[in-house]
Amino acid sequence: MLASRFCVIPSRAKRLPEASAAAGDTSQKLHQRFFWNPPHRRRRRTRTSTVTAIATGGKANESDGDSVNDKSVSIHALGLEDIGVDVDELSRDIGIVDSTETMALNREHAIPGFVRVTDGRGGLPKVILTHPSGSCCDVYLHGANILSWVLANGGEVFYTPDGTDFTDLSAIEWGNPFCFPQFGVGGERAGSPLGENSIPVDGFVKGMKWSIVQTGLHEDKHGEFPYVTIEVFDTEATRAMWNHSFHLIMDISLEHTAINVSLNVKNTGSESFECAAALKSHIAVADIEEPTTSYIGLEDCVYLDNTLHPTKPRVRFTDETEDQEWLQLKGPTDRVYINTHNDTGVEVGTGCTVFLRDMSPLGVTGFSDRAVFNPWKDDDKDNYRWYAGLAIGAIGKLIRIEPETKHTSEVRFEVVDMVRTQSIQKRKDVHEKHALRKMTERPKYDLLADELPSDLQ
Repeated sequence: MLASRFCVIPSRAKRLPEASAAAGDTSQKLHQRFFWNPPHRRRRRTRTSTVTAIATGGKANESDGDSVNDKSVSIHALGLEDIGVDVDELSRDIGIVDSTETMALNREHAIPGFVRVTDGRGGLPKVILTHPSGSCCDVYLHGANILSWVLANGGEVFYTPDGTDFTDLSAIEWGNPFCFPQFGVGGERAGSPLGENSIPVDGFVKGMKWSIVQTGLHEDKHGEFPYVTIEVFDTEATRAMWNHSFHLIMDISLEHTAINVSLNVKNTGSESFECAAALKSHIAVADIEEPTTSYIGLEDCVYLDNTLHPTKPRVRFTDETEDQEWLQLKGPTDRVYINTHNDTGVEVGTGCTVFLRDMSPLGVTGFSDRAVFNPWKDDDKDNYRWYAGLAIGAIGKLIRIEPETKHTSEVRFEVVDMVRTQSIQKRKDVHEKHALRKMTERPKYDLLADELPSDLQ
């Protein structure tokens, strides 16, 4: 019954069926569990169906994620290059073309079957990484945003509302935006560089255009998998907001059920600076209000609650308010967890968990903080139920970088076919039942008041 309601993108899920079948039992389990799409949620039109609408003169639905009107449809997304079709010539014949700049980037950096560059939503260029198993991710050069990550079975990991308008004049707020040099709204809050008051919310880098340095293939025991390296420099506009010089390099690689992100921040100026850096993920879930959707790995640590009134202390300890080893949201949430456990993630409500882990080398101040966010129904009634906001980065403890030195952090996103809270809850239920049974099995007797010790009467 549920099988017909899975979120599946046929044009991607069926791209490499033979390789996908060879991925083994893990792929089959994830196919059964990730990602279930409730019937009342809108489904995204596949690229195949949208391109067909253009070629036949039909009108595409403007509310779909990759609509005709926003120029995001690319014939490159059909995978025809993999079977030897000259995509550029074919696109000119049927009137579907990427921009000249994007086609030039694709000719320079494409790797058949693994990497291609095409125009995405709003005509913004993106790099599509494809794993031999059939999984793929879209890396937008506007803001270095990993907007979409689709597993081999077609399940989407990151959430972006259908019909969202993208433009190079504003930052992309959904998917997985990269926040630098500030996280949050600034001021007297975690993630704010000292003395800086004019930086936009979550920094300015998420609205900048990044450039491709190189693409290529890594290899592990399972075979080859693709990566892309992108970069961005400071500009006059960024120095007007934050008077420091920098060079950012991000390396993104795609494995079967994981994405690895390596971030290199270099101080190219003459003065040291402190900065925040974080990947702010909108993780797609079945329903944030259901008890099967929860955050894990946030116990036993200090957090700052930004939803509290300014007159109240924002510093909290998880044991003071949480009576479980996982967190379930009940309303508007904006928290920064300081120095958390590394196995943090979101149980999406379908039997899978999306883990966000800091993989930085020992001795390096990496991405040890987390942020949990969701505005809830009063501020975003259309979308709040379908994602769990979880950021990983240097937020509570800023990164300090001396002149002409660099700082490297590494993060791993991974989808695992497991749910930790179910086993924890089962153990707790068994313990409570056992304790209750032992209590009821105790011998009963009456004790009169005058039989009690004098200090208890």
